[in-house]
Amino acid sequence: MAAEKEEAADMTVKPAQSSPVALKLSVASNRLVRMIGVAKLVNLRVLNLPNNSIGNVEGLKDLVHLEWLNLAGNNIKIMEPVNSCLALRHLDLSDNNISLMGDLSKLLFLQILLLHGNTITTLRSASSHLPPDLNILSLAENEIRDLNEVSYVGFLRELEQLSIMNNPCVMATPSLPGFDYRPYIVSWCLTLRILDGYVISQKESLKAEWLYSQGKGRSFRPGQHVQLVQYLASVCPLTSTPALQSAEDAKLEKILNKQR
Repeated sequence: MAAEKEEAADMTVKPAQSSPVALKLSVASNRLVRMIGVAKLVNLRVLNLPNNSIGNVEGLKDLVHLEWLNLAGNNIKIMEPVNSCLALRHLDLSDNNISLMGDLSKLLFLQILLLHGNTITTLRSASSHLPPDLNILSLAENEIRDLNEVSYVGFLRELEQLSIMNNPCVMATPSLPGFDYRPYIVSWCLTLRILDGYVISQKESLKAEWLYSQGKGRSFRPGQHVQLVQYLASVCPLTSTPALQSAEDAKLEKILNKQR
């Protein structure tokens, strides 16, 4: 049985109005400030509460079957309460007020983690706080200022898609030379297929392997952003290469090649 509940202009999730055996609950774009009422919906698989005014993650402790959680566009500052949802596979905490990477280490089935549009400044705690089998990680539009921070997610052995665009560390500045950051990121995350929405090219992969095995890119440490950028400007300069290929373009080209 699946039930989807939409409540307009309400201030809290009311479990009495939802079936206790509901598998799906959606209360999007309202004025919700509390979510404690979901605690009694112990059979939930999908919980969709984006674009509300929720400030605290609560009521999730007993939702042992929850696999898909969307809390995007709220006022959440702390991630840790989600760590009790051991069955989670998809977690969207984008466009909140999260400044620190919270502990999600117990979410061993988590494959997709969306944290774009927050105020995260460092990834230092990633190795102890993130599950190692993440497949998709979005960190775009945060406040990461040191490109060396990417080294902290190098342990993600199954990572295929990463987004880090529109962080200060990859944005052009008048005081620093232009550089191509993509090969450097791939040198730390060798399993990546898609970076910032574009497929990793063969040339980028080869450059990343060179940086990993022979170059000095991985010798820099957090706190040495300027030195790293100056080095990358010399070995990975910005060039007028053909436009990057999006994931959808790559799929289409693969299909066309099979038909030829």
